[in-house]
Amino acid sequence: MTTVRPLRDDDVDDWIRLKRASFGHPRDLGDAETRAILTSQVRFGRGVEDGGELVAACTWFPYPAWIGGVRVTIGALAAVVSAPESRRRGNVRELVTDGLRELHEAGVGWSLEYPFDPRFYARLGYRAFPNGIVLDMPIERLPGDARDAAFAAVPDLDPELRRIRARFASAHGFALDRDEPAPAAGEATTLRWRRIFEAPGDEATPATAYRTDGGYAIVATEGFGPSGVLHVVDAAWTDGDARLRVLAMLTAWRGQVGTVRLDLPAHDPLALAEAPAHGRARPVLQGRIVDVAAALTPLRPARPPGRDAVSFELRDPHCPWNEGAWRVELRDGGCIVERNEGAEGDVRLGADALAATLAGVPPSSLQAAGDVEGDLGALHALAATTADHPPFQALADHF
Repeated sequence: MTTVRPLRDDDVDDWIRLKRASFGHPRDLGDAETRAILTSQVRFGRGVEDGGELVAACTWFPYPAWIGGVRVTIGALAAVVSAPESRRRGNVRELVTDGLRELHEAGVGWSLEYPFDPRFYARLGYRAFPNGIVLDMPIERLPGDARDAAFAAVPDLDPELRRIRARFASAHGFALDRDEPAPAAGEATTLRWRRIFEAPGDEATPATAYRTDGGYAIVATEGFGPSGVLHVVDAAWTDGDARLRVLAMLTAWRGQVGTVRLDLPAHDPLALAEAPAHGRARPVLQGRIVDVAAALTPLRPARPPGRDAVSFELRDPHCPWNEGAWRVELRDGGCIVERNEGAEGDVRLGADALAATLAGVPPSSLQAAGDVEGDLGALHALAATTADHPPFQALADHF
């Protein structure tokens, strides 16, 4: 008989063993740093107990994030681990579905995660989203000239960095809000900022922030000369001119290093131009709608959608509270989301396809893939609530 329950302080030893069995680290079961981290995360942990033994565990972090220009709380699923001897018995499925139920009861609309294998979580209703592009390219290919971008090094927690980042993040979907308290923890998330300044690798320097007018880049160097790398750990800007200044600023390292490694939104012009030749692997971001009403109510159409209401029929076997017919009134101050039982929806789709619609996947692509049936105009109207906030969760906020 298995039981899903919150993790306790006395689970930490077993939790460490599960992490090593699943991820290969920590190599030392007595590693003090790992123990300190997991002890601090116990309150976010859930586990599966079988016969008194902890056989699976995960964390659900209540992170503040931006979706459609609105700050909401998401359930970030992370560090899913399972004992090898207890795998393929449904423990992780039970762990995740119980967590989704708990999020639903807390009024959380979205869950995000970075999967070990997207196919596994797709079976639980998660969908891979468009996200960023990592470029690993010759630094000579950066546009601009550093002489045209006045810039200077600034302290790690310079208030202007945080102001620029907040504006940048609010313009994108699924970007984490680093400056607000985590709702369930009551702790400021400056820790996330501080981790950005750690060295990105064993051979790299700690990161330093450089600010120009309206933008910044947090960078670290690794090596020197043609084989050296400039790691752009984080970057943000407030407008197009500031973006050009940030890119020009990075050319100051030409001659010191041969390569720049840069994480950009997928729609960025430099990313689009250079990705075919210089793109590198990036972790897959997956998400799902946990609660239809909680996910849609805060959204506001960025422009007139051409209709003031849509209806849809949703399939969601893993979150049965989402199943059925819904009607959404599109209002400037937020959507009104209501059950619409007995009525035929404009469009029929699964919860994963609805999430993909709000994550920037064109409705016509979803129809071509067989994910939706019915009136695409309804999906276009829903897509308009997030269309001006394309997804980008920077690698600096990977959880």
